[in-house]
Amino acid sequence: MKTLIATIGSAALLGLLMSKASAADSLRPDSEGYIRHWVMLAPIALPEGDTGADSIFKEQIKDEAALRPKAGDKIRVGGKELTWQNVTASTNYFDFNAILKTVNDHAAGFMVTYIECDKEMPGLTIAVASNDQGRIYFNGVDIYAFSEARPLMLDADKGKVSLKAGVNVIVFKIINEQNSWQGAMRFLDKAGAPVKDLKIKLSP
Repeated sequence: MKTLIATIGSAALLGLLMSKASAADSLRPDSEGYIRHWVMLAPIALPEGDTGADSIFKEQIKDEAALRPKAGDKIRVGGKELTWQNVTASTNYFDFNAILKTVNDHAAGFMVTYIECDKEMPGLTIAVASNDQGRIYFNGVDIYAFSEARPLMLDADKGKVSLKAGVNVIVFKIINEQNSWQGAMRFLDKAGAPVKDLKIKLSP
């Protein structure tokens, strides 16, 4: 089951690899508009017996819609201390298992990014992909959830959003049932072209 403020599309399945991001501000989307720079927290083991479809609608972190992390922040989840870290994808999607260098089944992970705008940018399309279940909080609002297991397909789901003037916060949660654990996101303008002139930050 999927909920989103819009239409659905699809694209091709692609490859992987991650590397650590620099802490510098004024980062930008890539040449196709995909956001590669994130603050990551993972892996969070799901409770025994919970499915991905169940877990995507539960909070793995208290008040997760209000998350505003930066690299080095620590949080205790399920009795285990985890640390937020800056990451950057080497391709147009990110891969949790690649950056963690382990395969993590039955787990949740978070990617957070901050987009700073000089002025409001209304009527954009947010294009999302996840492997498996995904959920997005946009400026503290729960705008998207996909609750089925699936492979990554770029731009699989699309919805209308407006970026406000100032800092916009995106919290992207993805749950992995088995094997690959990936996600991707970009913004498109009213003509369907990728939005590349965005300033991406790695702290609030």
